Amino acid sequence: MEPANLAITQAMLRDAAAGIPYGQIAAAHGVTKSTVSVRVRRLAQALQHIVGVLDVDEDASPTASLLRNHRYAYLEALEHFRPSKAPFLQRVPATLAPAQIGMLLKKIDRHSHSPLRDKALVHVLFSTGAKPLEIAQLTVQDYLDAAGQVRRVSVLRAEIAANGADRPLLFDCGETNSAIDAYLAERAGAGRNSMEAASHRGLDPASRLFLSRDGRAFQVLRTQGGKRQAVCKEIHDIYRRIFSHAGMAGVHTACARRMAALSMQARGAATQEIADALGVKRAAVRKLFKSVAAPASARQVPAASIRRPQPVACSLSGGNMDLFPHPPSRREA
Repeated sequence: MEPANLAITQAMLRDAAAGIPYGQIAAAHGVTKSTVSVRVRRLAQALQHIVGVLDVDEDASPTASLLRNHRYAYLEALEHFRPSKAPFLQRVPATLAPAQIGMLLKKIDRHSHSPLRDKALVHVLFSTGAKPLEIAQLTVQDYLDAAGQVRRVSVLRAEIAANGADRPLLFDCGETNSAIDAYLAERAGAGRNSMEAASHRGLDPASRLFLSRDGRAFQVLRTQGGKRQAVCKEIHDIYRRIFSHAGMAGVHTACARRMAALSMQARGAATQEIADALGVKRAAVRKLFKSVAAPASARQVPAASIRRPQPVACSLSGGNMDLFPHPPSRREA
């Protein structure tokens, strides 16, 4: 989108968030009401997916009432929006093929200054369905117990969850765990957030699971009063750069959440179970599936009748992705 057109669209969104009727906005800009609706919706969706809008799910439909009710959150997101690095007008795929994810991982080796961290970030995004803001705030003890063993069934804590409630967080994908383990070994070797004690593989259990290149925790911007997390621009920039290097600049993180949800459905998870894992409502899960036909087996067999197997190794870049092998529960000790 040309800078002039983008500026007009931003002005339209500000007016819509202020409660000005779309018809009035259209008359002021000499366009049709439907044009205003389309342009405002696409920009609002870009803010939700790329920057993050406080208290608004990234897959929510940005209706006029939603814009009004969350006016200041959208305006704050607009302040952090960098259109030059966010090609939000491109048509993006609903899901990625294993070969595409494999290429994504290879591009990380070629272009990233922190390849082990970035590959682990990609694996966690595609295998857990967690949002970037949530991933940025995970700690070592969310992934490891004191003995240094992986918490295969962990909990995404309410204080960092986008929906403000505990929900299941599964680390039962072998390829994902291997990627995280390689990154943590690198961290321990570099002495970042390490401790003399042998627990948690010598890492500070309260330190963030993922760090910036210089060993800092990712910065999380908060609303006034500091009660709720707002956005983590750093981690969104990292994911955007990863996708861009692989020639997938239009891909956003909702694609990864859709893939995780589809895999859960294919394994027999009910819609409510998927909603609980993603931290969204049932309607949001159904919307995720709209652009992708559900597997026939998942549509025809009731989830309650499917016997769920024990955890098995999974692969993002090829092979089976078993992301929902057993019912979620509280974090294992």
